[in-house]
Parts: sequence; structure tokens; C-alpha cells
Amino acid sequence: MSLFAQSNAILLASDELYMSAKQLQHCMRASKNAKGLVVADADLIGFPQNRFQMDLYYDGECFIYTDGQSKFIVHPNYQMKICRELVKKVNFITATKVKDPAEFTLPKYQKV
Repeated sequence: MSLFAQSNAILLASDELYMSAKQLQHCMRASKNAKGLVVADADLIGFPQNRFQMDLYYDGECFIYTDGQSKFIVHPNYQMKICRELVKKVNFITATKVKDPAEFTLPKYQKV
């Protein structure tokens, strides 16, 4: 991700991935569960390490990591408040199951 960002003038807020409780709750919310789109706990827990073996795409705004079964959305320069201070981080946004693997053949996705 960092090499792609550097060569395509995409600003990365840091060299670390930030995952907050808010985003983790968001990816496990009841409405997503009702649709059968919630990613398994083990996949979510393993994402920070497993992302290096996943396919990576860029959609013009966010990076998408996928193993073909699940996708994990990461914003490269997300602004948020931490301890009352406004900061920017490379931030995990959400995760969901992949309904159709052909999704990544859409023109909006650029394979990294």
C-alpha cells in the first residue's frame, strides 16, 4: 500500500494501521448481521497480520484488502478525534463478506 501511495501521490497519514472500537462495532452491526455480511471474528482478529497476503485494490478513495471471501476497507488519511485532539490516521473503516468476487473487476477498482 505504501509503495502504491507514494508512486500515485496518495497521502498516507502514518505507517501504521489504526483500528478503533467504533469501526469494529460498525463492521459487526445488527443490520449487517441480518444480511449475512458480518466477517468471522477470527478473520477480523487476524486482519492486521493477514493483510500482507491479501489482494489489494484502490478505488480512488480507500484501499480494499480482500482474500476473496471478505473485504476490509482502509482509508489512507482519515481525520478523527483521539483524546480530544484532531488527528489523521491510516484507518480501518469496515469489513464485510464478499457477495460476488467479480466485484473487483469493476472499473472503479485498481489492483495494486
